[in-house]
Amino acid sequence: MEQQNLFAPGSVNRGRQLELDLVRGLAILFMLLVHCHEMFSVYPFEPTWSTYVIRFLGSPPAAPVFMFALGVGVAYTRKNTAKELARRGLQLFILSYVFTFCRDFVTQFLVYLRTKDPFMLEEAVTYLFGVDILTFAGLTFLFFAAGAKLRFRSVHYAAAALICAALNLLLARVTVTAPALYRFTDLIWGTSEYTWFPFLTWIPFPISGYLFGQLLLLCLDKNRFYRSCLWVSVPGMLALGLFSWLQGLDYGWGDGLWETAYFHHNLVGNLLLLSFVVSWLAAFYFLSPRLPRFVVTTLCRWSRNITEMYWIHWMIIVYTWVFLRDPWPLPWILAFFVVLVPATDYLASTYLSLKVRLQPPKAAGGSAA
Repeated sequence: MEQQNLFAPGSVNRGRQLELDLVRGLAILFMLLVHCHEMFSVYPFEPTWSTYVIRFLGSPPAAPVFMFALGVGVAYTRKNTAKELARRGLQLFILSYVFTFCRDFVTQFLVYLRTKDPFMLEEAVTYLFGVDILTFAGLTFLFFAAGAKLRFRSVHYAAAALICAALNLLLARVTVTAPALYRFTDLIWGTSEYTWFPFLTWIPFPISGYLFGQLLLLCLDKNRFYRSCLWVSVPGMLALGLFSWLQGLDYGWGDGLWETAYFHHNLVGNLLLLSFVVSWLAAFYFLSPRLPRFVVTTLCRWSRNITEMYWIHWMIIVYTWVFLRDPWPLPWILAFFVVLVPATDYLASTYLSLKVRLQPPKAAGGSAA
C-alpha cells in the first residue's frame, strides 16, 4: 500500500497546537524557578546537584523553547503583515525598557537609598540597559517585519539564520568600551555580561521555529512527523553534545551553572539547543494524551498568559529582594517558589479578566502558540 504524503500542498493544520502550549507552560514554570534561585542564592552559586538541576531546567527547556515557539506563532498568526509585525515589535521593544526600569533601575535605586552604596547606583543604570528576553522578542518581531516587507521565503529565512550565526562567530571576540556604543552593540552580539539575549546568538531559534511552523501547517500526519523529528533530533543532540565535550566547548554545562557560556553560545550551541527543543516538543506531543487533565489545562493557561506571568513574577521577586536581600537557604527558596507560582497565575488571570471587561478583544485568527 502506498504511504500517504506527509505534507499537503496547502495549510491543513491550523489552530492551537497542544504540544506547543505544554512546553511553553513548562518554560514559564522553569523561568520562575531559576529566577527565584538566582535572586536569593549566594553568588557564585554553590556547585551542588540541586543547583545543576535548577539551572538546567531554567535554560534549555525555558528560553530556547519560548523563542522557538515565538517563531512558530509567527508562522501561524494571521496578523503577519510587515506593518502589524513591526507594530508588535516596537511595542515590545519599548515596553522592555519600561520593564527593566521597574524591575532593575527602581529596585537597585531603592537599595542605594537605603545603603548609600554608590555601586548600587551604578548597577541601577547598567541593568536598565541590560538586554532582556523581552528586548530580544521586540527585535525578533522587527526582523520578521523586515522579512515580510522583503517577501522572504523559507530559503531566505534559513539563509538569514546561518548568516547571523556566522556573524556571531566573527564578532564574538570584538569588544567595545564606549558606553554610548556598547549599549547598541549589546543588542546585536552581546559585548557585555549584561546582555542575556543578543540578537545574533538567539535569532536562529525563532527563525527555526518559523520554518518548523511552516511544516506543521502542512502536516497531514503529526504522529509520523514527530516520530521523524525524534529520529533526527535525538541522535543530533547526542552527537553535538559529545562533539562539544570532546572539543572542550562550554555551553553552560562546563561548570553546571549555565551563565555567560549559555547566553553567548555559538553556532554549535544553536544546533545543540535546537536539537533539544525539537526533541522536547516531540516528546510532549506523545506524552500529552497521558497527562492528567488538570496538568494540561494549567499548562495551557500559563502558555496563553506567559507575557503577563513573566512581568508579574519578576515584580514580586525583585521587590521582595529589596527588603529581604540576605541569601536564603535552598528550602526557603523552594518554599517561596511554591507560593510564587499560584500567586503569579492568579494575578495574571485576574489582570487579563479585568482587561477583557474593560476592553473587549477584537476577533482574531487562530495561532499555534
